[in-house]
Amino acid sequence: MPRSFGLVDYKVQEAEYFLVELQSEAQGFNFGNVQFCTSAFVSAARSVTFAMQASLKGSATFDNWYQQKQDEMRRDELSKFFHDFRTVTQHIGVNVVRAGVTSRGVRKFYFVACDDLPRVPEQDVLTACETYFKSILRLVYDCYIMMAPVVNGQWYYTEENFAASGRTIEDAEQELGFPRGYTDIGRPDLLPYRWELLRKQADGCLVESVFLRWLGLKVPTPAKLPEMPQ
Repeated sequence: MPRSFGLVDYKVQEAEYFLVELQSEAQGFNFGNVQFCTSAFVSAARSVTFAMQASLKGSATFDNWYQQKQDEMRRDELSKFFHDFRTVTQHIGVNVVRAGVTSRGVRKFYFVACDDLPRVPEQDVLTACETYFKSILRLVYDCYIMMAPVVNGQWYYTEENFAASGRTIEDAEQELGFPRGYTDIGRPDLLPYRWELLRKQADGCLVESVFLRWLGLKVPTPAKLPEMPQ
């Protein structure tokens, strides 16, 4: 893997941060702040897929899967809009968050088409951004499921994953910086517990709470073993 998948987690957290800021600003009447937060959110959200490609490009499984996802995103009007929004905002400086409507004390902000971006969503800005974030987040979640042994340390450090490439638990111990045989106490029946102990030293998914908050989904992990026999 060229780069750590933790880069993807970081960009997801960054995008969520600006989206939460946008939610807060959208409750007030500072038009400029809404524009700034929208621009920052879109830039961060768009970079999630860039980080994903940087981490996994070259894996045949990922490349084939992501090619299909790219085709889907190109056909999706909202995804295409935010792609163009980032380009226009970052490369030209135009921000199409240009309208606000207040009704019964509630203000909503809207995109307004221009020559550089002639097609915009009918949804209000906050709703469009939330919808887009969920779609990006689902892409990352699906990647965590499909590429689990590659992107998630909890699935990487399993006997099955290491055996698939002809490696042993001693190789796993060495990867984590321990001496070979570090967890061996001379009881072959405790091998599954040795793997579980190593997983406690490894990173897992760092955005589980984000998946749960926005999608109501949890990332599966290896089943917890019963209490270790004496």
